[in-house]
Amino acid sequence: MIATREFSRLFDLGELGSEESGFELEAVAQERLAVARRLDLLQLEELVAEGTVEAGSGGVIRVRGALRARLRQRCVVTLEPVEAEVTAEFDRLFLRGGTVAGTVILDPEEEEPEPLLGDLLDLGELVTEELALAIDPYPRSPDAESHLARYASIGEAGGGAGPLAEALRRLGRND
Repeated sequence: MIATREFSRLFDLGELGSEESGFELEAVAQERLAVARRLDLLQLEELVAEGTVEAGSGGVIRVRGALRARLRQRCVVTLEPVEAEVTAEFDRLFLRGGTVAGTVILDPEEEEPEPLLGDLLDLGELVTEELALAIDPYPRSPDAESHLARYASIGEAGGGAGPLAEALRRLGRND
């Protein structure tokens, strides 16, 4: 059973003709809040995407597009909020029915198509996945380097041993 997705926009592949079909998505406030929780963001102020869906031979579906997001993350050094604007392009392949019908020639440089059961493709979930890949996994505030330098100087002043090293040294002495 698939859980309810935070940002869901279903695209019916049964309505896809021989021409590509365009899409534009924008997450509303409640969806942005839920996506922010899922991706461990402090805030997701904007999430928009646009692109195309096109049918290829042998049941292959190609989704191309771009997303833009404005968000706040927590700095990995200072834990202060860090604002970021994220933009990313995506190009994903899906395979209807999970198996290739006939001969399909794919570019060996590209990823394998993802199996897709049924006629519904969730473009909102696809955009959420792409956002998760595009955000900085180790955001740093502008003053993070000065904090790191201060921590390093504290460690050097103590003979290069921090509190953990000192505690381990005492444990090893058995006094």
